[in-house]
Amino acid sequence: METINIPEILLVNAIGVTLMLLLRATWLGSVKRRRAGDILYDMIILITILGCVLEPVSFLIDGKLFPGCRAVSYAVNALLFLGTISVGFFWCLYVDFRIHTNVRRLYISSGFLLIPVAVVTVLAVSSALGSGLMFSISPENVYQRGKLVWVSYVFLFGYYTYSFYLSLAARKSGLHIQFFPVLYFIIPCMLGTVIQWLFYGISIGWTTVAVAMTFVHMQLQSMNAYVDSLSELYNRRYLDYILSHRKHLGGRFLYGIYIDMNDFKGINDRYGHTYGDDAIRTIGRILSESTPEGGVAIRCSGDEFLILMVTPAEAAAREVMARVEQKTQAFNTSGQAPYTISMAIGISQFDIERDSVEEFLANLDRQMYAAKNTYYRTQGCDRRRK
Repeated sequence: METINIPEILLVNAIGVTLMLLLRATWLGSVKRRRAGDILYDMIILITILGCVLEPVSFLIDGKLFPGCRAVSYAVNALLFLGTISVGFFWCLYVDFRIHTNVRRLYISSGFLLIPVAVVTVLAVSSALGSGLMFSISPENVYQRGKLVWVSYVFLFGYYTYSFYLSLAARKSGLHIQFFPVLYFIIPCMLGTVIQWLFYGISIGWTTVAVAMTFVHMQLQSMNAYVDSLSELYNRRYLDYILSHRKHLGGRFLYGIYIDMNDFKGINDRYGHTYGDDAIRTIGRILSESTPEGGVAIRCSGDEFLILMVTPAEAAAREVMARVEQKTQAFNTSGQAPYTISMAIGISQFDIERDSVEEFLANLDRQMYAAKNTYYRTQGCDRRRK
């Protein structure tokens, strides 16, 4: 049996646990309302803490003989394999949500992303039952890698590669200028995984995940300045950033769908500002679920929103507008809230080679207010109520 430096393993993983506990305490203190991304983020932290605890246990009991020792070794190592692949799975979902803020999209993505998890689960459980495919425990209670141990590493690297692809594809659209910090996560994790794979007895895999999550957390603090905390959409600052860097669009056509709530003041007056906030969150969800891949949904101000999408055809923008209206109608008939939502919507094209930003926004504003005036005329009320 190879010589294992137990004190070093304990120290390294203790650092990992400490980092994750501090990170979780800091993060939970700043989260006012947990959304899908927060849950995914927390799952990665909790799995990393579990990994940093179980990894030293696997080395401490390796080669030790006591009642039930082999059963404990099988269980601990199976959990470590499941934890490793689960980190990759939740990381991909987290990156996807941070880019697209679309819960419905997560359900679709998780379908094929769960395949590696299922395969590794089958291999790990079968190994724990004695197949030896991924790992085995000798009669002397010594851990040994199986002939299919490489499968988990290949899938894990596949997850990291896919998360990198998500960020590249988002940036290529020209609208996701803020490049999600995937490299801050996958580079340390890949290095730690490779080193631990090549040199058995060096236990840095889980600690590098903890370090990577710390790097990501630091980068996300600056990115959060571009996100509206109530609607969970991008904010006006992000809109200004995109339009000031419109050269990234590469000469393509940009369509804007400008949305303003009708009678938002009435919701606040009749039901209170708590329901007004809930209405903003509802619109944020509707817009995020309606925005096509490569597009972005933005909360410009109080009850004004904008969807930007790169497309040469106005018909595509009108399809998105129709989807917004359908989802709004579905919410209104669902009875989920005492209020109903009505929107005034305008569409305008932005030729980045010809139009100025001011002209683009002014035209959107005119189109939207034409729809708003029509609404208030049909309602027979003063448009100033808004």
